[in-house]
Amino acid sequence: MEKWYSIRMRASEGGPHEKGGCHISGAERIIEEKELEQVAANMINRALTHSRGEPDFISLKVDKIEQEAMHIISPVQVQKIDNKTQSETKEVLKKLLAPLSLKEEVLFSLYDWMIEDDQTRGAIIVDIHSGKRIDNQGLSGVRVSHFDWDKSFRKKWVRNKNDFHNERRLEAVALASKVAKAGTICELCCSDDPEYTTGYVTFQHTYVQIPNMKKKGVPRGGRVFLVDASTIDLDAYMHYLEKTPVLIGGSK
Repeated sequence: MEKWYSIRMRASEGGPHEKGGCHISGAERIIEEKELEQVAANMINRALTHSRGEPDFISLKVDKIEQEAMHIISPVQVQKIDNKTQSETKEVLKKLLAPLSLKEEVLFSLYDWMIEDDQTRGAIIVDIHSGKRIDNQGLSGVRVSHFDWDKSFRKKWVRNKNDFHNERRLEAVALASKVAKAGTICELCCSDDPEYTTGYVTFQHTYVQIPNMKKKGVPRGGRVFLVDASTIDLDAYMHYLEKTPVLIGGSK
C-alpha cells in the first residue's frame, strides 16, 4: 500500500511569520513516500531563489496521511478575462460578481484591502450579507492546506488548457478547488509577489483569471473568502480548509 505525506514549506525574512517575519514564499504538496527527498529539495530551492528576497527562516513540515482520510474532488472550471489595465479591475469585478447580494462599496473595499494587505498570513473569511470579517483569526488568517493534484488526472486536465500549464497557476486552481468545495460562495485572490500581477476570482465553481489585479512591483496581496454566515458551520469550514487532505481529480 502506498504511503502518502503532506509536505509544506513556508519561508520568511526577519523570523517566522507569526513573530512578524515578512513572507517570502510558500508551497504545498501531497506526495508518495518515494518523492519526499526530491520534493523537499525543490521546495527549499524555491524558497532560496524567490523574487521577494532572501529568507532567513524556512519551515518544512511533513505529515503522514492515512489513505482513508483522503478526499477526492473535481477541479473548478477555468476562464480568463482580458483585463488590460489595473484601473479597469474594479469594473471587471463588479460585472463578474453582479449576481451576488454584495453591495458595491463592500466589494470595492474588500478589493482595496486585498491588493494592499501586507500583514495577514492567510485568508480572511467575510460574511456576504454584512461584509464583516467573521473568522477571528487576526493576522494569522486561515491557511488552506493539505491539497494537491492527482498526478495522472493533472496530465489529462492540462492537455487542452494552454494558459494553465505552469506550476503557479496549477497550484492556484488546486487551492481554489478545495476552497470552493468547502462551501465558499466566492474567493478573491491577489498574490503578494511584486512581479506577479495576475489575480483570480472563483465564483459559481469557476476560476476566473484576471490580469492586472494590481500594479507591478507592489509586494502586497491577500485572499478573501465570502460565505453565508447564517448557514455555514464556521469551525467545520475552517477545519476542512486547514486540515482535510484533498486530491484534485482521479480516484483512490
